[in-house]
Amino acid sequence: MRLSFATLKYYPFGGLEKSFLNICKEALRRGHELTLYCYKWQGEKLAGANIVEVPLRSLSNHGRIEEFHAKVMAIRAQHPDDVFVGFKRMPDLDVYYNGDVCFKNEVAQKHAGWYRLTSRYRVLSSFEAAIFSPGSTTQVMYVSEQERQIFQREYQTPDERFSALPPGIDKTRIRDAHDKNVGASIRAELGTEASELVFVMVGSDFQRKGVDRAIRAIAALPESIKVNAQLWVVGEGKVPRFKKLAASLGIESQVHFLGGRSDVPDILSAANVLIHSAVTEAAGNAILEGLVSGLPVIVSRSAGFSYHVERADAGIVVDDVPFDQVLFDTAVKRIAEDTALRERLSKNGWEYADRVDLYQRPKVAVDIIEGVAREKNQRS
Repeated sequence: MRLSFATLKYYPFGGLEKSFLNICKEALRRGHELTLYCYKWQGEKLAGANIVEVPLRSLSNHGRIEEFHAKVMAIRAQHPDDVFVGFKRMPDLDVYYNGDVCFKNEVAQKHAGWYRLTSRYRVLSSFEAAIFSPGSTTQVMYVSEQERQIFQREYQTPDERFSALPPGIDKTRIRDAHDKNVGASIRAELGTEASELVFVMVGSDFQRKGVDRAIRAIAALPESIKVNAQLWVVGEGKVPRFKKLAASLGIESQVHFLGGRSDVPDILSAANVLIHSAVTEAAGNAILEGLVSGLPVIVSRSAGFSYHVERADAGIVVDDVPFDQVLFDTAVKRIAEDTALRERLSKNGWEYADRVDLYQRPKVAVDIIEGVAREKNQRS
């Protein structure tokens, strides 16, 4: 089959981008002809795929999305495909991989009425409605049941247009990194003693991931614990702002921004606790990576995959609507103070990762895409 995938920007360190790449690899493994549309591709090119980088002139994010859609549709008119799959919201999709929260609901929660008069709202709301409105035919692959319910409440999207995806964690890669030698090597690289308590965060866009929340929680620890605590932040974001916050709280030397890294499993093997304090998060692959590596997880309840932590009894799920910094600080303090609790939660997460399917997303996604392509061809 001729498959076309569209994502606005690819870089190798985001959760959505990892899912995108793994689904691409599965499609290629099955022998499909694959064209990937984006306006920017960072990192190693995917062998076997036709990567089309679409030049854009628009300066605003919503302007780029609108221009990108128009140009991709023009290219597709000259180079037909069997199915068109979007990893960003846009009209004319046969299949949409939903890795984002509901824009319509988020606007209602966070913005005043005047916001609906902006061009950004016009573009993003119309592109979302083109996928989820009852009159659309787009099949939606979703990773968060919580978000699916929100979309159906906002748009009355029929049940039959949703297809659930399991998580897609690389269990073998994470478990292979989990040994004392790997962890000790990473700690040595980062100048961290074996006795120090390391909290780790994984994810780009530091504001959305709630890095400020984690910094404040580390700073609020009792002095006897805080002196031996560190926070490692893995991912890409605006570092200076958060360094300034850490400095203002007296812990600048204990907060380390490691940038985007390809050895995340090694980093996890060297840490003691995973923090996922996101402001908004449709799913959160890092949460599951923490579970698979046997790390206790402290997570915001609104994160889509927080329910895995609760089911596994592998961490603390913190209510965050509305967010209460003191409540979050208390959760971090409890984990930091109690070694026996950390050991129990670690064991629970490790066992949960062995009995629950957290690994088959690429296979299931390509099954769905193939099914949509067959139905589309039968209709035409």
